[in-house]
Amino acid sequence: MAGYENRMTMVTGWRPRRLLKRSVPAAALIALLPFEAVGASDCLSLKPNEEHQFHLAIPDGAETKPVWMVEGVPGGAPEIGTITDEGLYTAPANMDEALEVQIMAALEGEAAPLKTVSVCNDIYIRPGRTLHVSAAGADSNPGSAESPWRSIQYAIDRAEPGDTILVHGGVYNEIVLITRSGSSEDGFITLMEAPGEHAVIDGEGLVRGPYGMRGLITLADVSYVRIKDFEIRNYKSDSEFIPIGILVEGSGERIELRNNTIHGIEANNLPSRGNADALGIAVYGRNPTPIRNVIIDGNELFGLKTGTSESLTVGGNVEGWQITNNAVHDNNFIGIDATGYYVDGAEHDRARQGWIAGNTVYNLSSEKNQALTFAAAAVGIYVDGGRNITVERNTVDANDGGIWLLSEHPGKSTSDVIVRNNLVRFNRDAGILVGGYDDRQSGGAERCIITNNTLFENNLRDVSGIHAGEFQIGHHTTDIRFRNNILYAGPKAYVVTKFSPLASGSVELGYNLYFSAFGGENVRWFWVDRNFYNRDESDGDFLAFRSASGEVGGLVEDPAFVSPAGQDLRLQRNSPAIDSGGDAAVVDIGLWDKSMNARVSGTAIDRGAFEMTD
Repeated sequence: MAGYENRMTMVTGWRPRRLLKRSVPAAALIALLPFEAVGASDCLSLKPNEEHQFHLAIPDGAETKPVWMVEGVPGGAPEIGTITDEGLYTAPANMDEALEVQIMAALEGEAAPLKTVSVCNDIYIRPGRTLHVSAAGADSNPGSAESPWRSIQYAIDRAEPGDTILVHGGVYNEIVLITRSGSSEDGFITLMEAPGEHAVIDGEGLVRGPYGMRGLITLADVSYVRIKDFEIRNYKSDSEFIPIGILVEGSGERIELRNNTIHGIEANNLPSRGNADALGIAVYGRNPTPIRNVIIDGNELFGLKTGTSESLTVGGNVEGWQITNNAVHDNNFIGIDATGYYVDGAEHDRARQGWIAGNTVYNLSSEKNQALTFAAAAVGIYVDGGRNITVERNTVDANDGGIWLLSEHPGKSTSDVIVRNNLVRFNRDAGILVGGYDDRQSGGAERCIITNNTLFENNLRDVSGIHAGEFQIGHHTTDIRFRNNILYAGPKAYVVTKFSPLASGSVELGYNLYFSAFGGENVRWFWVDRNFYNRDESDGDFLAFRSASGEVGGLVEDPAFVSPAGQDLRLQRNSPAIDSGGDAAVVDIGLWDKSMNARVSGTAIDRGAFEMTD
């Protein structure tokens, strides 16, 4: 978007950080929910990978099963521990420091949990050898600090569980294939840049065939492997060969990709010569046995030409994964993608039990993507057929689209996704979209909760007509709840758009706050076949929209952001969004707002991504 760099605070100073550095403060928990916090002395101590079965007495008359959460995330995540629908918790196996987390169980729709327990997870240390690789080394050396090896591949082929391979500064023009695993008993195999040095894996000249798919680093059917701190670059294809920065495939568990910088991965093939695909990071579960417990954290992916693929994808039979604290920017198609139904279309062929949190995704555009022969949007965060995924506390700015939920496969749906506490700004198409793009050629979305997001001046594409909206509802939507959000529209002023026929009860709108850059009187909605304007017209005003859509609790008022011009979208103390939200069910809203403050601090939840704090 022209002038975008002058309209918002850029994130060029972004640095990876750990998502969770502290336990849940007891005071914050008490303010959030009416339960008695468990003291530190009552913390249940678990070893890495240790399992613990929690039990729960279900209240009489309960119509739903309880939802088990770790740190407010349904099902948990690899870095904080995972928990099944039956309450079986598995402690994380990756911690270099002790970690305290809160386990909760709650019924859907209930503000208070049925059970809350503190768990203290012990540090994970497994002694092993430290092996060394240097651009000035030789593979005939013993691999010590004084006499390092030359080849990363040579070192990997000799690694044992618990070993750490330190790659010293230099450029390594090689493809690395990892087929050796660590273990729970003896520890990870860690491949990492030597601290304080700059190790580069460079793919120049390494695409040597017209077909196939390979990563500059490929992890094939392995477990307990960690890749850290590399610069990975210059892997480019002019054919149908698919270059990938880091590829994880097959089956396995406990994979970590941390703090890598990936750029210059390019699909330059022309449509006249066939397909063009490339990816920065791809985790593909194609086997009957899933890939489990994958952490993709703190990476930066930029300058990618991905053709018809994505910057960062988790797809197929992948279960229990997190994409956290990554910066994805300045690429020519989709940013973060969780996909399903692309291998055999079975239920296990879906990325599931995922956590997409704390990422910054910006400046994605398909405008100059030579591979596209059809209209397609470079969406920031895209759930295409995935299920049971929590998308929270992300910043998604100046892409073609913001956060979109649908399946591209007719008859299939993205399902059971929570989108909460995100900041979505300046995207050219819809800020948040739910549902398919076509009645016959795409699927849809079901059982999705979209709550407490702040959408700001999206739908900016310079085309005539309505085009999209801050929130757009597509085809084949079932049981969608859109609540407690702030929608601040840009020049077109459309906050909610719904172009396709609507089945009764398929979308529930409640307690959202609407405004526009040109004031409240210019706010617009489009619902199925009618425009509604916030004017005193008997057949077209906000009250008429509420009647047509079933919207409840909505407001058309200035949200009183701290500084809209400066992109500080926190709330001033006079904001009508404060303490005016509805339905603060802990399963839906989580524990934290966009700034990691307690999600409820007053008499009721605030609308939007930011909670007012004292």
